[in-house]
Amino acid sequence: MLTLDEAKTIVTTRGWLSQTPEDFRRAVLARVSLQSFRAGETIYSVGDPPGGMYGLAAGSVRIANAPGERGPYVAHVMTPGHWSGYGPAIAGCNRIIGLSAGRDCQVLFLSLHAVNDITARDPASWRCIAGLALIDTQISLGAMDDLMIRDEFHRFIAVLLRAGGFRHANGTGVNGSGAEPVRVDINQADLAHMCNLSRSTLSGFLRRLEVEGEVEVGYGQIGILTPATLRARLARDE
Repeated sequence: MLTLDEAKTIVTTRGWLSQTPEDFRRAVLARVSLQSFRAGETIYSVGDPPGGMYGLAAGSVRIANAPGERGPYVAHVMTPGHWSGYGPAIAGCNRIIGLSAGRDCQVLFLSLHAVNDITARDPASWRCIAGLALIDTQISLGAMDDLMIRDEFHRFIAVLLRAGGFRHANGTGVNGSGAEPVRVDINQADLAHMCNLSRSTLSGFLRRLEVEGEVEVGYGQIGILTPATLRARLARDE
């Protein structure tokens, strides 16, 4: 279990908050609290009333989406340093995505009142909030691009790498390294949906990579053993 100071160190050395001005970082860190969630526990759901922002410090968090008449379904997996929940601060709206713990996790919570206080004291802080929205937009555009990959096997690899935080060269994964193995907390049914594949097709692809020593399949999780090799393989084949 992390202490509050340890959690603060993690979110200031990777992800969105590490890219913001020092004054803004200090304002956020002075107002956050540390919360813990058990594996499978809901942090908030689609349609919940407006609330604050959550920054992942340890573990993993699954993002659920419910566009139109479908869902909710898992659309992405947060890795440490990622923040979510800024929508209500910007628009005062109900939650448009949901978060749940992929495994036991610890998050820093910044209340909606705290967000409003920071931006009221320094209106320029809205640029930092907008920066987080831009990061999420880039992730969403990347996900859309991955789903347009016609070859099913390559599409599967692309989505798996994204779920582990390794989709592009600057991806650092859960452990903060571009090469270390990581554990992605997602079951095969959810991953198949993310890849737009049938469950049987996805299972075949996982068996293929497991035989080749690229992944390790467990209950409700997939270990990416050689992320750099998989990324190089995808880039070569694309």
